[in-house]
Amino acid sequence: MMIQWCPSEGIQASSELMDIITCDESVAVLAGAGAGKTELLAQKANYLFFTDKCVWPKRILSLTFKTEAQLNIKSRVNKRCGQKATRFDSFTFHAFSKSIVDRFKNVLPEHDRPINNYDIVFRQQDANGKDKIFMNDLLRMAIKILRARTDIRDLFSYTYCYVFVDEFQDTTNEQYELLQLFFQNTSTKLLTVGDLYQSIMLWAGARKTVFNDFLIDFSATKKIMAKNHRASKEIQDVLEIVLKYIKEPNQPVNELPSQSPSCSAHIFVDEHQEASFVVANIRKVIASGVSEEDICILTKQHSSQYTDILRAELTRAGINNLDMNDLQDALREPLGQLFSLFLKALVCPRPKVMTDLYKINLALNKVEVGGDKEEELTTNLIKFISSKKKLLTESSTVDDLLSYMQSFIHFLGSKKIKGRWKQYKSSEYYNLIWKSLEDHLRKMCAQAKSLEVAINLFNAENSIHLMNIHKCKGLEYHAVYFLGLEDQAFWNYAQEPFENNCAIYVALSRAKHQLTVTYSKYRSHRSVTNQFDNRPSSHNDVKPIIDLLVKKCNFLAKNHTK
Repeated sequence: MMIQWCPSEGIQASSELMDIITCDESVAVLAGAGAGKTELLAQKANYLFFTDKCVWPKRILSLTFKTEAQLNIKSRVNKRCGQKATRFDSFTFHAFSKSIVDRFKNVLPEHDRPINNYDIVFRQQDANGKDKIFMNDLLRMAIKILRARTDIRDLFSYTYCYVFVDEFQDTTNEQYELLQLFFQNTSTKLLTVGDLYQSIMLWAGARKTVFNDFLIDFSATKKIMAKNHRASKEIQDVLEIVLKYIKEPNQPVNELPSQSPSCSAHIFVDEHQEASFVVANIRKVIASGVSEEDICILTKQHSSQYTDILRAELTRAGINNLDMNDLQDALREPLGQLFSLFLKALVCPRPKVMTDLYKINLALNKVEVGGDKEEELTTNLIKFISSKKKLLTESSTVDDLLSYMQSFIHFLGSKKIKGRWKQYKSSEYYNLIWKSLEDHLRKMCAQAKSLEVAINLFNAENSIHLMNIHKCKGLEYHAVYFLGLEDQAFWNYAQEPFENNCAIYVALSRAKHQLTVTYSKYRSHRSVTNQFDNRPSSHNDVKPIIDLLVKKCNFLAKNHTK
């Protein structure tokens, strides 16, 4: 009997979505910003489990590039699929490769074989191939194992009837080979999801032709998810035109019928004039009820240099602001989440904070909600946090907070933490994340007037976020200020227009309601030598994209130099 299935809450059951979910072959999904890529994967898993397309004991494998994405997908599948989610395995590519090496390393020649309990290092020069393994070498070792043993490859293709790969446009040659070795010419079906027009990781070695290769090598079908469900209609219309231009830059594009008042482009004399305008505009946005953390300032690169004067102006205006380039990854780490939740529980506890801590404590101890040990674990956690709160006074220092944090990790169990989040088995990586979080906490405590303000700043709350474009993928903000659409910022635009237009599209697609683009005629931070002065800006190369925004997307254009 055919089981009737429909999507659970969280996504609109459009025809394009249902077409992807019910497709019973390998599929390459090209999705636009805000189209709901992660939720698609959760709904697809739900469909496969509940219609017995993935019948017990078969499993689904999910591969991502970042730990945060891996945990996000797993969390959504747990919510959508209940008990059946135990048959959903979520890994990063590195963690999956490590699991292969750990299980089958004896296949490798002895001189290439790591010892048991090896440590992972993040610089090639620190690796020795035995007890210290370079993280990127795990993938190469896994490939060697699979090349040598077809029976191991068969084991995985028999186990997994479906494989999900998120952010597929960022797949490297080695990652693609891993997929081929495991699943090409097998009954396993792959669902790859990504955005060809967000391919800003090409410089990191991503395979440029990966979607076309996949369509051929896996006899896959191409599907489209174009609609941005989170942005305003005005910004959706702008993104659609920009996307068409990126696909076919030599073809004519339609002009929007009316002006886009929430989308504007501005020319300034220098960074000081630019900073004054942006700060005044941000003040209006905040006054309208938008929170500071829902505002972002983006630059192509060198965010600290392009925003130095602006940040000083924001600070003078009493508007908190944070450079998220290095901070973002650390805060998204599980250790960053533990830092965040524990500090909030100490200084400014809220019900959700405590609930999240309860869940983490239960998960680390492998106890289900409602289980026999739930009450005991929850009571012990409350007692621990209460004991530390009693030690807090107005004279408590950042060193005190860090000491309490260390004791919290000890309370949870460092072995349990490393068991749940495998990346922390590398002491080097753990210490790297800890140092980043510690440095950030020290800075916030030094500049804040109270512990509560410092903790809010630590968590990037009540603060404007500043970052480079390549750090903003997957993020969204009510208002985005994109600074420096200039030749000097996009210095290789003429040689790589596609990649640069992709980067611009990523920046524009972060905005949900307001989008502001700036051009400054002069930037003092840029280099000057006896032969060359790079401080004056030009727009010869990027003029086509500026014209597209102003003439076709109908951005409100303002020249502040007159």
